[in-house]
Amino acid sequence: MERNILFVVPREKKSFFYPLKGPWEIVSEEEILSRLKERRKQGKDRVFLSVIGPEEFRKRVQRLLSGFQSPEVVFSEGDSFSALLSTLSEGLPPDEIEPRSMELIRELIDLSSFSPKAHPLILRLVHASGDPELVKTLILSREGVETGVSLLREGAWVVCDVEMVAAGIDRRRLVALGGKVLCAVREAGTPPSGYTRTAWGMERVLHKHPEVGIVVVGNAPTALLSALRVLTEKPRRVLVVGFPVGFVRAAEAKLLLAQSPFPHLTNYGSRGGSGLAAAALNALLRLAHETA
Repeated sequence: MERNILFVVPREKKSFFYPLKGPWEIVSEEEILSRLKERRKQGKDRVFLSVIGPEEFRKRVQRLLSGFQSPEVVFSEGDSFSALLSTLSEGLPPDEIEPRSMELIRELIDLSSFSPKAHPLILRLVHASGDPELVKTLILSREGVETGVSLLREGAWVVCDVEMVAAGIDRRRLVALGGKVLCAVREAGTPPSGYTRTAWGMERVLHKHPEVGIVVVGNAPTALLSALRVLTEKPRRVLVVGFPVGFVRAAEAKLLLAQSPFPHLTNYGSRGGSGLAAAALNALLRLAHETA
């Protein structure tokens, strides 16, 4: 028998979830009784219930259902918890996970404002962030994807701001195209007064290595500002991927990038991070290999 599983969460938390596929559903406390009545009409004789929230919330749900008899309600404790764990762990071949994720993302986002060439990149960014709302914040210059793919195919080097971004980059694909990764914080040494390590390292790398054609920032807004300053003084063919995260000058730095003459990929607001920055470059690397 197919298990029917209801995850019960506080009403204000339900908006964090997108529709689940399979026999699982996220419901609020106020929706439980109506959902159970629907299951009864469908002829289901048992429903597994997993209640997530503060202790008082869990007790309140249990009191609400104390007299409910049909279908039988089984709370996820002991053996029933193991059954839920088994249900979520089995029946999904590993090679289906990513394609299914991309299929779900396509259902949740609107790609109409982006060129078809950019769609694989946008899908990868949403996948990396786990947040379909991210697509509404993205800023991609018209020539951004084409420039990035072209540079990678030509063997351009990449400079990133921090080790976490460097760790997430698909070096196998990059090296196969003749590229190399440099990390600003690793190249910084001892910065002069007034510089952060990432800003000084970014400046040093861009001055020293004309081979760098792609700048990837996933953490430090000072590194992005430093890159824009150097590139403005000594322009070159470049793509700037800017996803610094935080609340001090991150949003402002990204707005400056969006106003710059350089091909770019960034987003509005404070969201960003190393995973997002690395995912952007990896998506471009995939495209570069597919079109090679």
